[in-house]
Amino acid sequence: MEVISMAGWDLKKGELRFIPVCDDQLWARFNFVFSEASAKRNSYKFGLIKSILDNLLNCTIVNDQFVLFYHDIFAKFTENYWNLVLKYHLRQMRPDGKSQYSKIEYILLQAQADFQIPEQIPFDSLDDALKETIIKQVQRECKKYVIGALYSDLEGIVYGFDLKQDYLVLHPAAYPFLMKYKMELERLNYYAWAKFLETVNDDAMLVRLLDKLELALPQRKNLDIYRQVLYQEFEEQYCFYCGKKLTGASHVDHFIPWSFVKEDKLWNFVMSCPSCNSKKSNKLPTQTFVEKLEARNDHAVLISDFSRKQFESYRQGLISHLWQYAHDAGFREVLADICVK
Repeated sequence: MEVISMAGWDLKKGELRFIPVCDDQLWARFNFVFSEASAKRNSYKFGLIKSILDNLLNCTIVNDQFVLFYHDIFAKFTENYWNLVLKYHLRQMRPDGKSQYSKIEYILLQAQADFQIPEQIPFDSLDDALKETIIKQVQRECKKYVIGALYSDLEGIVYGFDLKQDYLVLHPAAYPFLMKYKMELERLNYYAWAKFLETVNDDAMLVRLLDKLELALPQRKNLDIYRQVLYQEFEEQYCFYCGKKLTGASHVDHFIPWSFVKEDKLWNFVMSCPSCNSKKSNKLPTQTFVEKLEARNDHAVLISDFSRKQFESYRQGLISHLWQYAHDAGFREVLADICVK
């Protein structure tokens, strides 16, 4: 099948090419995006790739297809650029004599001025209504420039889209590919993003650039709110791993490590004693616990609206699939006798 010549950034619609696609073909397209052969006036393609990777757990299945809503994508897009623009003052666009800043920079700088936001304030700490106002403006102004541009580079074998709709649709082969190689794609995207930023920023701004990129993107949050929710919804009074009654200190644990999922989801949380949580650390539990957590989640009768919203992206078999994706990505498995009596 011949690849149709695409207009790129000004595309309003791009059909998903339902053709057999292998990992090598997908790698070839992403490597093209990361290369200098891919035209880039700004860093949007890197920002969109990161936002898609950050939202893989928010995929919704519609008519047997994986879809990602634009609102979720551009919520991450906004958060990912927040520190880069407002805290680290890193320029995101090549000088062209027409405009000094990219749209995302204009929007964030204007919001900072209009609402008198200190530059050290994390995006997540803003009032919900203010966050939503900024996200909607970013989505409205930026999606028309970046969705089509990245689609064109990827030749329609990763996602299809229509800007008149609320979401884009992933190719059936793209979702497992993105999950399987999530961490490697993130690293390559960081390096390509950093290389681009080196061409548009002064040397003084480039100190510890990769650190700035990683620190600017989603960070771990305080999980205290989930302790009471886990007790309320699942009556988790015992350590999920060793079964001992939780007295005094107890930990909320990311069952699939946070460093892989980088999302806080109730269906991925369990209560743990400090000893088991320390031993598990950044490793995968054994398959026995996968089955235990899936049984808990599959039969959950959720009480609160908060919990039901947290479970919107959950589906049967998800924990097993994530466990396998993380295992394939190189996460070590906890020794079988660590977390049992």
